[in-house]
Amino acid sequence: MPGRTLTALITAAAVLTAATPAVAAPGPLRADLAAILDGGPTGALVEVRDRAGTVRLSAGERRRGTDEPIDPTGWFRAGSVTKMMTATVVLQLVAEHRIGLDDVVFGGDITVRQLLGHTSGLYDYTKTLPLNPPSAFLPLRWTTWTPQELVDRALAQPRQDPPGYSSTDYIVLGMLIEQVTGHPYGKEIERRLHLRPGGYPGTRTRLPDPHAHAYLPVSATEVADITAMNPSVMGAAGELVTTAHALDDHLAALLGGRLLPPAELQAMKGGLGLETRTLTCGRTAYGHAGDALGASTWSFATDPGHMVTLSVTWGTGRPAAANVTKLIDDALCRR
Repeated sequence: MPGRTLTALITAAAVLTAATPAVAAPGPLRADLAAILDGGPTGALVEVRDRAGTVRLSAGERRRGTDEPIDPTGWFRAGSVTKMMTATVVLQLVAEHRIGLDDVVFGGDITVRQLLGHTSGLYDYTKTLPLNPPSAFLPLRWTTWTPQELVDRALAQPRQDPPGYSSTDYIVLGMLIEQVTGHPYGKEIERRLHLRPGGYPGTRTRLPDPHAHAYLPVSATEVADITAMNPSVMGAAGELVTTAHALDDHLAALLGGRLLPPAELQAMKGGLGLETRTLTCGRTAYGHAGDALGASTWSFATDPGHMVTLSVTWGTGRPAAANVTKLIDDALCRR
């Protein structure tokens, strides 16, 4: 996309937030969004919140090949950021003494702690799906998967030794939430975390409006629109549909101690559901990153009053990690 057009789209998107209380949009974030699109993504949106106010910006195209700007308040698939929500509710159940971190809950030897911290050794079921290249998944985009089917795919493989990151762990935790509460995990998470209904779509294929379109690369110049798909393949490990504002709200409530007692929050910050990033300014940020098919999300905070959420829709390529890191650092290290 020519630089002149990109600048125009960033400006147009910024105007959408002019009626909301916000500090002046910092110049570095605009440059960071432009850099993120250099690698082939079609669009990006970001919300940065601190005690001075809120900045919402977007760049790129809502639909590839158009001049339609992306609404920075729009919906997107959050991918593995969903794990942060699942972990919060599991740790609420721990705080309520309905389960224990060291309770054996799966396979005769796997504990809640191991599932939360990705140390169970369960094979990552996503590695059994046709995802290389990502467009290979397209024939399965409408398939409905049950959690047990996803777990069975993992159990057909040997355990990981040493244990590593596995989305299977969080599919099992979703099943645990249902077993303990008697409610579908999505409904229970929405109720407990005060999320807007519809964030856990189950088998519903379409995103609420407004939203940007997400694409899978097919070749160096061709893409396939994957905006509509059956999200049951991601389940409690990745199906969340949300907004940047909602994720920033969640981090503010979580790190502010409004969702978990201190012991459980500390456990979560210690690796049982939250990832950590060390910023260039020396601060530590807590949150989660995640991929859904055609979109990537990062949501991190240094404290209850300073957070950033970035969503990027893929195109002919995905965002370069260094460009994402630069934006997160600029957002969370600014004074």
